[in-house]
Amino acid sequence: MTTKTGQSQEEIYRESLDLASTAPGVIPFMESEVQRFEAESARFQSGEQDNLEFTPFRLRQGVYGQRQADVQMIRVKIPGGILTADAMDALGDIAEQHAPLGKGHITTRENIQFHHIPLPECPDVLRKLGTVGLTSREACGNTVRNVVGSPTAGVDAEEIFDPTPYLTGYVRFGVRHPITQSFPRKFKSAFTGIDSRDTVAAAIQDLTYVSQVRVEDGVEKRGFKVYVGGGTSIMPRLAKPLYEFLPEDDYLRLALAVWTVFDKADSLRKNRMMARLKVLIDRIGLDEFRNLVEAELAEIGPIDPKEYIADEDIYQESPPDLSSLSASGSGNGGGEYNYWLETNVVAQKQAGYNIVYVKPVRGDLTPEQFRGLADILRRYTGGRSNATQEQNLALRWVPDGYLHDVWEALGAIDLNEPGAHSINNVVSCPGTDSCKLGITASMGLAKAVREELGSWNGLMEDDGVKKIRIKMSGCPNGCGLHHIANIGFHGAAIKGPDGSQIPAYEMFLGGNYGDNKVEDSRIGTRIPKVKVPAKLVPGMIREIATYYKDNRQDGESFNSFLDRVGIEELTSVAAEIQESAASKEVGGDLYVDWERTSNYVLERGEGECAV
Repeated sequence: MTTKTGQSQEEIYRESLDLASTAPGVIPFMESEVQRFEAESARFQSGEQDNLEFTPFRLRQGVYGQRQADVQMIRVKIPGGILTADAMDALGDIAEQHAPLGKGHITTRENIQFHHIPLPECPDVLRKLGTVGLTSREACGNTVRNVVGSPTAGVDAEEIFDPTPYLTGYVRFGVRHPITQSFPRKFKSAFTGIDSRDTVAAAIQDLTYVSQVRVEDGVEKRGFKVYVGGGTSIMPRLAKPLYEFLPEDDYLRLALAVWTVFDKADSLRKNRMMARLKVLIDRIGLDEFRNLVEAELAEIGPIDPKEYIADEDIYQESPPDLSSLSASGSGNGGGEYNYWLETNVVAQKQAGYNIVYVKPVRGDLTPEQFRGLADILRRYTGGRSNATQEQNLALRWVPDGYLHDVWEALGAIDLNEPGAHSINNVVSCPGTDSCKLGITASMGLAKAVREELGSWNGLMEDDGVKKIRIKMSGCPNGCGLHHIANIGFHGAAIKGPDGSQIPAYEMFLGGNYGDNKVEDSRIGTRIPKVKVPAKLVPGMIREIATYYKDNRQDGESFNSFLDRVGIEELTSVAAEIQESAASKEVGGDLYVDWERTSNYVLERGEGECAV
């Protein structure tokens, strides 16, 4: 494949690798790409190039069309979720100077998204990202999407070994690679060093590497357990173990073999909506898929990972010196501070240091918050934070003696809300705020649910209720990870008594990941024949939580409760609420979606996920 610049894709790839040795980030910035983007954008806007040709090119640059005409979403690709203080400052500048809504949004793939950006401004944004080692290259399109890493990598007591160097090598090996530019569909990957619990939603990735160590002939050898074929959307599947132990020297060879099998699967290209790796494995079976991978491996020679792993300076941290600090973290914060310590602070395996979790509302950060976080990173941490799939941030290497200072500094930018790992941490995709595929205003529902939770009083004191996880998506595709929530929702539409449309949600119960091994992750059970009007969903969550609290056994988790009593009990609760909608006034509040002012009309455009 040759581009309009005259370079072959192989030449672009080699140039990218050459630039990697001096790049300030994991993915090298290429000015020539931005110049080509400017040229192609001009051709498109002048009518010289049609949308069918321009859109795949635009998507590979990480620039995504919105449901609103003539504006774009830029998705910043953040390998492993790693964000430096300089990156935070740059993201704040972009939010202030280019995003009309004045905010950036953390996604469930550890990206940052900016919305409503005019196409002519996109090159300026891409260049600003490049100055701090960030890029949007291949954050969209049928490519290897952002690679998810654990926010606790390198500091977790349960970690087998830190896979971050391998993650960076995988990213550099894959970006701009000729074979990864036009897959049948997108390809999602993750790395984690923890086998005892799932820190990266490993079970819903196309390819996940989990650190392992073996002793052979008295020598300790590193490697990975490999999972393949996970995914959500209309055909949710949990990933399956492909290899129990893959030597570290072979991990890039395996990646190339899996990518090649996926790329060669012409049957997937017949229907882009059914073109994920999970579909191929479903059709041919895991054993046959493994045979295809091993046939490709036989044709692939050695690939030295060291040639691709990013220089340690890019992702290393410089922890504050403990010798000059008090070990108490003292400060008169009272009950609020103590509750924050309980819910948002986790001790690292390194004595005297902590991970501090920051919970932005709906994953949104303002320019002032980006810059405030940059200042906190420089003053109180090892110099970086990690975005998480829960739309939070993890600040690392915070000494005991700085905890109160960090709490106060976060409070000054309205980011010290407690409950980072509780029911309060409601996760949502953007929905109809910006996405062409959105059916409902899921961000509006997320806000309404948070407000509902704030009124619960005694119910919120129950330990079991606190641990419930709620996630929602504005359509069935699952960007809000609703399939793996204890209580999950995706957008739908129903007809009122007069035939008018009402925004609604389908519900999933019993999904789970995070506090268990990959093999124990669960896809929630969809409640059949129940679609609850959007305006009644917050109250329904309250009814479900109350039923669980009143009927559970001591210490029984929400999912264990469901396993014991069956989902039928809670299905009846949801069905009663659905039926109550029939008595509501025609044309009343139910006909208006959250954070909207006019009556709801289902308007779903043609998305770009499958372009």
